[in-house]
Amino acid sequence: MSDALTMGTLRQALRQAAADHNWPAVVNVDRQIAELLTAIRGKTLNAEERQALQALRDIHRQVFEYCQGQSGIIADKMALTMRNREGAAAYAAFMDEGDL
Repeated sequence: MSDALTMGTLRQALRQAAADHNWPAVVNVDRQIAELLTAIRGKTLNAEERQALQALRDIHRQVFEYCQGQSGIIADKMALTMRNREGAAAYAAFMDEGDL
């Protein structure tokens, strides 16, 4: 498979994994991208490969930003869950004392 085709395949796989919220797949594709970049380091790229690399770089940046946003959303949800749990525990303790 040509490097340009590989880059296109990885670009689509990364986009799909992020759209599916399949974080293990995102990590796997990111690892594959790192391996590809290591393999082509120092290689003179033709126009098709440069274009494919730029498209891969663009989607990688978009997915990185998306993942950062999703991480923030998850952190907020976890914090809310903890606050709700603490509130429920305090309420339960209050009810136990009142029942005595």
